[in-house]
Amino acid sequence: MTVILSSTFTDALTKLTQSEVGAAMLAALDLQRDPAGYGKRMHRIDSAPGFWSARANRDIRLVIGKEGENMILAWAGHHDDAYRWAEGRQLTMHERTGAMQFVEIVTVEGGLDTPVSTIAPAVVAGPLSVKRPFGSLNDDQMLDVGVPRDWLQPVRDTPENEVFALLDRLPAEASEALMDYVTGGKLEDHIALKIPEADPFAHPDAQRRFRTVENIEELQAALDQPFAKWAVFLHPAQRALVERDWKGPARVSGSAGTGKTIVALHRAVQLARNSEARVLLTTFSKPLAQALISKRDILTESDSGARSRVSVAALDQAAYTLYEARFGKPSMANDAPIRAAVTAAREAGLGAAHSAEFLIEEWNELVDAWNVTDADSYAGIPRLGRRTRLGPVQREAAWGVFAFVRSRLADRKLTTWPELYAKLTALLASGDKLPYSHVIVDEAQDLSVAQVRFLAELAKRRPDALFLAGDLGQRIFHLPFSWSGLGLDIRGRSHCLKVNYRTSHQIRAAADRLLPAVIADMDGVEEGRRGTVSVFDGPLPEVSLFNSQDEEQSAVAKFILSVLAQGVHPSEIGVLVRGHGQLGRARKAIAAAGLDARSDNGVAILKMHEAKGLEFRAIAVIACDDDVLPDPARLAAISDAAELKAAYETERHLLYVACTRARDRLLVTGVLPASEFLDDLMEGTRR
Repeated sequence: MTVILSSTFTDALTKLTQSEVGAAMLAALDLQRDPAGYGKRMHRIDSAPGFWSARANRDIRLVIGKEGENMILAWAGHHDDAYRWAEGRQLTMHERTGAMQFVEIVTVEGGLDTPVSTIAPAVVAGPLSVKRPFGSLNDDQMLDVGVPRDWLQPVRDTPENEVFALLDRLPAEASEALMDYVTGGKLEDHIALKIPEADPFAHPDAQRRFRTVENIEELQAALDQPFAKWAVFLHPAQRALVERDWKGPARVSGSAGTGKTIVALHRAVQLARNSEARVLLTTFSKPLAQALISKRDILTESDSGARSRVSVAALDQAAYTLYEARFGKPSMANDAPIRAAVTAAREAGLGAAHSAEFLIEEWNELVDAWNVTDADSYAGIPRLGRRTRLGPVQREAAWGVFAFVRSRLADRKLTTWPELYAKLTALLASGDKLPYSHVIVDEAQDLSVAQVRFLAELAKRRPDALFLAGDLGQRIFHLPFSWSGLGLDIRGRSHCLKVNYRTSHQIRAAADRLLPAVIADMDGVEEGRRGTVSVFDGPLPEVSLFNSQDEEQSAVAKFILSVLAQGVHPSEIGVLVRGHGQLGRARKAIAAAGLDARSDNGVAILKMHEAKGLEFRAIAVIACDDDVLPDPARLAAISDAAELKAAYETERHLLYVACTRARDRLLVTGVLPASEFLDDLMEGTRR
């Protein structure tokens, strides 16, 4: 007997209390440990053919589906709820695609006999004047994308205002295809694979919701994390981007949660299926690279060859390794020696007309970033993103400081990251070969000038060598600059994803108000948020302002407790703040909820920058005060009023990133007077 875990089971666990979850999980592990012996605790559900009820404790029941030699963990809940769930479902193989599905039984005229009105109202035809977005679709079109036959007419009859309710009740592949169609896409892009003679649980669409567990350790690991953490199977609408024969560097963009990382991951694995390929899958930080390793391993579970040909590392980490192999181990210059060098230069009488903060920012964003090594190059470098205009005298005075810094770092044999990348780029230009045939970059919006130069040189080796994924709205680490000016031109090979799978419609819509509807990069390539849709609904985000930090902390604690009461694990909750100075407020709020903020398995406390690329079921973004966001220290360091726009844009992006880490629940708080950014966020939300 093979035990199969369904996504519906893990979804059901999120609606139970912690003690109820424990009982259900113990029962599931007992079933995996001894399926035959566990059968004594199971009873057939007569009103739901194919389903059995298994006792977990006095009230909690597991719903078990049986299909041949397979035993499916289908659902868990209170006794009556479990029976109602089973009575409203069928486990069946789709007649066209061959994928196994849980299909909700519908009541239609002349249709099935079992009423399910107690579960959810049946979809009924509205007045003729009501717009029905799927009314013109024929049976074959819908069957091709996985719509169950019993749902064909209800889909056609669904009025426009009930589309979300409909899609929530269909199998994922059908729901996503119809969502794309109703937002301007083509059903033809979603036609499912047809493998009717294969194992219906092994079909790619079935693997979105079913996972065969080989032993009790694997089941324990699967139950300890959300289904979505290991269900990384590609959405059919994105498959074309993965499989396309690109004739140059390509970029996939889209707002937070639209699946850019999954597309990048699949692109890397697909390329690695060629035995000659050596792929680097990379991003900007080690924690995000570690998350990519986990997803790569899941996706290549049955293809060890492809797994071995996909290396995963943060881009700086990969570059450091390459540099060490060619030139020896470098000593990297961090912020401290650079600040010390600028201070020493000013004490020596250099650059007195400029503030230390201006000189450090000029060094980081322009001089070092562009690897400027002499006064003439500094005089001619475009000041894109640097709105302070320097005359010849001012520029000459500033260069004296930068020449001093370069000399001091060289004397101490310290290397900056742009210098490291410059040497690697020159090495490539001379014909040297890297150990990689392809590079796939996630979170590409935060690439530095030096990194783009390096990647542009690498892209010259072959047309499909470089594939990038990113969102301009999440650029938070660097000022904008032109990629094409550095030799990396993705114009004509950029695609924007429009369907959000991670964040509820309500949270996405609120967060989108923080950004313009269209954001263009320095090369004129536009990324639009118009037309982006989320595939699920959720509660409205809450924005609450308080007169004191004590009031705020009490409200945040109450929010955390309410989320925990819904069955969410503490590790799926995050509390985010702008910077180091607000971490204490977050710790006090968590302590007020009776939790230990130091626990590795507890509520996460993160600065907004650290949350980039992560996701949580619930997020509290706190301490959004007027003197916190935007960061006053950063604004005070700006020497020209015109540069305020760039700083404000970045701070807005940062709040957008923080809010879009939330899947289901979002709370944003501050102490009056609050950040001006909350005015946009509060539009249409609860206060």
